[in-house]
Amino acid sequence: METTLLTPAELYKKMEGFSHDYFLVDVRHDRESFYAIPEDQILKYWLCYSGIVLNHIMDGDLEKAWDVIRSMPQEGQVRFARLGLSIVHPEITWKELVGIINYLKEINSPIWSVILTAGRPSVLNGLQDISRLGPFLEKNKDKFMEDLKMLYEGECVEFIWRLCLAEYKYQRNELLDAEVLVSRTIKEFDRTSERRLLFSSLYLQFKILFAQHKTVSVESFIKNLNDFSKEAGKAEFSLNIDAAHVLFLIYEGNLTVAAQWLENGAPDEFGDFNMLDIFRYLVKIRCYIITKKYAAVVALVERIRPLLEQGRRYMDLCELDLLLSVAFYRSGKKELAFECLERALKLVRRRKYYRLVADEGDAVFHILIDYVNEKGQTDFLMKLTQMARDMAILYPLYLKPQFTGEATFTQMETDILRLLEQGKNKEEIGEYFFISINTVKYHLKKIFAKLDVNGATQAVWKARTLKII
Repeated sequence: METTLLTPAELYKKMEGFSHDYFLVDVRHDRESFYAIPEDQILKYWLCYSGIVLNHIMDGDLEKAWDVIRSMPQEGQVRFARLGLSIVHPEITWKELVGIINYLKEINSPIWSVILTAGRPSVLNGLQDISRLGPFLEKNKDKFMEDLKMLYEGECVEFIWRLCLAEYKYQRNELLDAEVLVSRTIKEFDRTSERRLLFSSLYLQFKILFAQHKTVSVESFIKNLNDFSKEAGKAEFSLNIDAAHVLFLIYEGNLTVAAQWLENGAPDEFGDFNMLDIFRYLVKIRCYIITKKYAAVVALVERIRPLLEQGRRYMDLCELDLLLSVAFYRSGKKELAFECLERALKLVRRRKYYRLVADEGDAVFHILIDYVNEKGQTDFLMKLTQMARDMAILYPLYLKPQFTGEATFTQMETDILRLLEQGKNKEEIGEYFFISINTVKYHLKKIFAKLDVNGATQAVWKARTLKII
């Protein structure tokens, strides 16, 4: 079915409402229309430059995006669109960004249509990865807010600073400080209807509570997110909300939902690849790990790594290497797992991404233990290991391989599991079935293999979890 292209005038009209009632997902939907604008009309409908550049960025064609930006006039109203698009380009250098902000301050002309999060559940790692600013946030609050006023309306600026600082505190594992900061931002962003920032605040608050194992309901949290984003622009959040829903259910061991989302809801990296889907791709990698699709993990990682490197997305790169390390480790490639872990640890040490490691819990804990035993113990490694251990204890089912249901249990195997649950030893189990200890061992070996566990305690726990007994 052939798509009907919109005229440049229609696209221009839509772009006038950008960030208010016309969002990045809408710009993406109109991609072919933007790309089809004739060169001799683009200056007349200059707002359409934004749609073209943003689509190139979402495509991952960063050089094409720069080519369009460089072709834009540097006078009149177009120059502000040019500056705004330069700011959101993933490859902009820190020096260039500071230069643009200083220029805007000099001429006293803020650009308030710049989007900080692009629907992602973070500001510090939103449209741009500004996690490098972590130490700067505490020491230079006034300077940060002064610069931010060039990109965002004044009354929210202090609370954006609070949210960024809360995210930084969270990564440093200063959970109480992070919770105090984020609670105030939630109230403010709700009052001012800043839905993008509210999404980031609520997501961070849930992660903080989750890390402390406080009583939280995943379903209530997701309902809360949907309620807050139900107005115009919900589509900007809905896909990432779904991915967040899957992620937190994975922590609880709900692998059925993860498998269903992988089949029906996850983004297709081989179809219409979209840089807006990076958060969803990272959740998809976890689903691949659960279902033991390790080759698919490697393929997806290598699909998005070059784009993350181009955009200097250090938090995403760190998370990517941690997950790749898990995939290699579980597939028996320990040396490759350690290489990925070392790349991640360099970023963790430099930028204090402690929670990125800790939040992977049991999956990373065992790699760290093995790595420490082989490479040697340091205070830094032991701190990370202890944090990962704490999450492993709180969420033992996180990233555990999926029990496919293909393995069936005989009545005897089920009964043996029930006897193990009662604390019976091998001799006692043998008496129940009039079989030798060696035959009991044979049955236990089969049971352990089917459940993918190493011993009786794990077998009973997993059998209960899967409702086999």
